[in-house]
Amino acid sequence: MKSTFTNYYFEAFVRPRKVFSEMLSDPRNLKFSFWAVLIMAVVYTLVYVFLVMGGGTPFKPWLNIPLDVYYRYNVWFLAPSMILGWVLAAGVVHLLSKILGGTGRFENTLVVLGFGISIASWSTGLHDLITSFLGGIHVINQNEYELALNSPTVWRTLLWVLMLWYLLWFVVLFSIGIRVVQGIKAWHSVLIGTTGFVVYQLFFLIFNR
Repeated sequence: MKSTFTNYYFEAFVRPRKVFSEMLSDPRNLKFSFWAVLIMAVVYTLVYVFLVMGGGTPFKPWLNIPLDVYYRYNVWFLAPSMILGWVLAAGVVHLLSKILGGTGRFENTLVVLGFGISIASWSTGLHDLITSFLGGIHVINQNEYELALNSPTVWRTLLWVLMLWYLLWFVVLFSIGIRVVQGIKAWHSVLIGTTGFVVYQLFFLIFNR
């Protein structure tokens, strides 16, 4: 009996190599990967909806949009920027892998990176969803909490720990996925996985700050 999307998704948290290997031969893999990315797109769209409800304002973003309405734009930016960042990162990763002797298909590169993006994003996503929800229903003051995250407080320490976890988890999952799909050396996979993360994250940050 074939694994369901739910089986793949939750097992990928603890056995990513096994899941990635099994998904290569599953004809539903690209559809499942899109669903995985969509889960996180929905989560972070809700984050920005709650930030709007809570009256939050970001620190100066890169795009020339007024601070007091920036999160309203993020509600619409989030899903497209995440999906396009996924495709862009997969393209860069696949090209570099081929240069270094990779033998995998582009569709499979998309699959493993899509699952990697979704799984790794939970490292900060759960915190962001909970705190923005609490701000949205006015249990906490959203502006004061955002200030605490950027001041020498325990909350900033927590944020840095989560961001480090986010970085490491992305690189680990991308590297494992690339090695499974492309069959290249481990250190090549780590190098390309790190590059893929940087490409994805920079594109994502342009729109979501």
